[in-house]
Amino acid sequence: MSENGYTKFSIIKAFLMGTVVGAGLALLFAPASGEETRKKISEKKDEAKKAIKETSDQLMKKSNELIDEGKKTIDSLKSDMAKLVDEGKKSLGGIKEEISKLVEEGKTSVKKTVKEEMTALEEELTGKKKKSKS
Repeated sequence: MSENGYTKFSIIKAFLMGTVVGAGLALLFAPASGEETRKKISEKKDEAKKAIKETSDQLMKKSNELIDEGKKTIDSLKSDMAKLVDEGKKSLGGIKEEISKLVEEGKTSVKKTVKEEMTALEEELTGKKKKSKS
């Protein structure tokens, strides 16, 4: 959209409509016979049709170009997103492995600590039994 709020299409459309109306009015008020005026109106009508057709063809071409460009952009974004998802999966896999290692280390540490505490408790109980017997 332009700064004044009108699109290129609306400006072209207004110009073409103004051309058609202006040409029609000029022919109607021109000092010519009815037959000549009708002939001129018919010619101007054909010219206006041709101009409108050319403009609509240009607009269609431009819109198709924009659609193609949009499709390419979407395809590019899909590719980028797929790469990001793959990278995210790899990162999560690495994090999962690290967590698994930490859990295993924690299990081993807890087992070792429990074993040490059990051994200390057994030694303490054995020492108390020996003292009570003596």
